[in-house]
Amino acid sequence: MPRSTSATFFRSVVFAIGISFCHSLLMAQVSSPKSQAVVLPTSGTPQSAVARAVCTFNCISLYWTPAGGAEERVCRVRYRPAAEQAWREALPLWFDKRIGEYRGSIVQLQSDTTYDVRLDIADDGPTAELKATTWRETFPIARTIEVDDATGSTLKVDQSGTAEGYVLYTHKKGATTATLDGADKVDQCVEVTASYVILRGLTVRAPKIHGIVLGPGTHDIVIEGCEISGWGRIAKDGWGVDLDSAIYSRFHPLTRVVVQRNKFHHPRSNSNTWQEFREGGGGKHPMGAQAICFFDSAGNHVFRYNEFTTDDDHFANDIFGGGPNRSLRGFPGADSDVHGNRLEGCWDDGLEMEGGGCNVRVWGNYIDRAMVKIAIAGISVGPTYIFRNVAGSSRFGHEGWGGGPFVKMGHAPLTGGGRAYIFHNTILQPPGPPEARGTIGCNEGLSHSGGPELLSIVSRNNILHMRSDTGKAIRDSSTVPTHDYDYDLIRGMVVSAGKQEQHGVIGVPVYEASRPFGDFSLAPTSPGYDAGTTIPNFSDGFRGKAPDMGAFEAGSAIMEFGVNANLPNAAVRQDLKE
Repeated sequence: MPRSTSATFFRSVVFAIGISFCHSLLMAQVSSPKSQAVVLPTSGTPQSAVARAVCTFNCISLYWTPAGGAEERVCRVRYRPAAEQAWREALPLWFDKRIGEYRGSIVQLQSDTTYDVRLDIADDGPTAELKATTWRETFPIARTIEVDDATGSTLKVDQSGTAEGYVLYTHKKGATTATLDGADKVDQCVEVTASYVILRGLTVRAPKIHGIVLGPGTHDIVIEGCEISGWGRIAKDGWGVDLDSAIYSRFHPLTRVVVQRNKFHHPRSNSNTWQEFREGGGGKHPMGAQAICFFDSAGNHVFRYNEFTTDDDHFANDIFGGGPNRSLRGFPGADSDVHGNRLEGCWDDGLEMEGGGCNVRVWGNYIDRAMVKIAIAGISVGPTYIFRNVAGSSRFGHEGWGGGPFVKMGHAPLTGGGRAYIFHNTILQPPGPPEARGTIGCNEGLSHSGGPELLSIVSRNNILHMRSDTGKAIRDSSTVPTHDYDYDLIRGMVVSAGKQEQHGVIGVPVYEASRPFGDFSLAPTSPGYDAGTTIPNFSDGFRGKAPDMGAFEAGSAIMEFGVNANLPNAAVRQDLKE
């Protein structure tokens, strides 16, 4: 069939939620375990007929509630650096008919740059223009507090800075780190009750419960270049206590936390697998430590270029996650970015992006040795964007080699469900040991988990490579076809109502030989090479006649993950005198 145009793509995005919205609301009302009433979604800020923007380093969230908005009236988005003349196209905003609001994101932007943004409603509808400036890569420092090595005590971070000058807590001059050893005597090694602070270059180890706790009302916190290990309690049954975390907060309204270039490794405890029963209500659901855990935060966070590594005896439950999952906030909170991380070693979700999912962007992560790579079950607000991530091995437990899905999708009974876009991701199939009798990558691709009807999904240009032809590349048990799966490279089965993957490619990806890690180039003879569809702002700059399917465009610079990724773009700080 002929390749779809950008205009066709725009229309498919707008109509994907279709006629099933009322059905979803009804099912949400009758299916919630606690008979929870359906509520209206919200980003946390009142709606307005005046378009507004919320920025991070590399993305802009957009919100607009004009008169006459409707799902059939596309909201076109164009943008440009303020110093340039030519407009660039972005993905149209998603119209949320539940509240009459257009929402969406512009991604892959330059930091510290002012952009002009123009919004146009179709059919001679209203227009809006606004300026938005992405965050600077600099953190002005007004005061430095040198931290001494300490054992069995908690560092109290209680001196606040301002937007014009942060307070930096770091090691002494001439030292490479300050070691805060909890020695299993204090609940946390660092307690933050201040705002506009930076924690830099600290080694945190062996607290009883959490490494760093962010307290009530805190905001504008940067945690960078730290190493955290040995945290978390061991329960009486020998497994880890759930949600003990390297960085933890259960307080709100926590907002604007940047966690970058940190090493998290080897929590004290080990999580149970999905094959190991635990008393106390968890059953066989994994329970144990995490690297980052925020509950009910206001969002606008950035978690980038971090690493979580561990051995088989110190696995996490989720690596990054929190909650509440059935809420309008959840983890990580609205207007947040999670990118460039290398995450390995958990029995549940590598990234648990569940809850509100309002303008949440997840890209450029490498996730290995995780049962589920990315979880978005229960997105109540939306939209969430998952793009250019790479999935490695997956295992359900120690017994056998069964694996889990790349993306765990599901229903949102709180509001009836939001929108998620899944673009340009790659599922690898690494070879397993002889006893595995095959590859050990994801056992499913996009997988519906729980709830009678699925939230609204749009997928494009993914490599959904299953272990076998009978593996489910897409498993969507919804009875009403509200979703739009197309232009994906499929090795496996597509189980979904409606006419899906009309332009999909069936086959097994073939990668270039002798390529370094981070180069996931398809060979020119491979299925999926130059076979994708153009997605504005997500597939810009492709090199052939069409974008390659998957996370990597042949001929591009290699993908980098973790603390040493993209170092030329690392934050540069300016020290100011007190």
